[in-house]
Amino acid sequence: MRVIVRRLPMSSLMNALLEELKVLIIQLVKDSVKAALAEQAGQPRDPERVSVKQASEITGYSKNSLYQMHSRSQIPGAHKVGGKLMFDTETLRQWVNSGGNAA
Repeated sequence: MRVIVRRLPMSSLMNALLEELKVLIIQLVKDSVKAALAEQAGQPRDPERVSVKQASEITGYSKNSLYQMHSRSQIPGAHKVGGKLMFDTETLRQWVNSGGNAA
């Protein structure tokens, strides 16, 4: 099997990298503001999105199982953020509480 790799012009590559960086910065600012507001209100911090490792702890599934379930669209609340798989905390908890085939 032969794979053809298409090279992007340097300007397109830079634009893609800048866009990814923009998304990451916006998410970081949102998380920081949310954490600061929660701390001011005396509430425990509950991030909007969690990593695959944290999602594994919430659901009881292994990280590999979560990746497979995501690729098969079998688990809700998963999003790619900067190329990294993240899960919406509230959606994930609701899925587990509703019996979403959690281990």
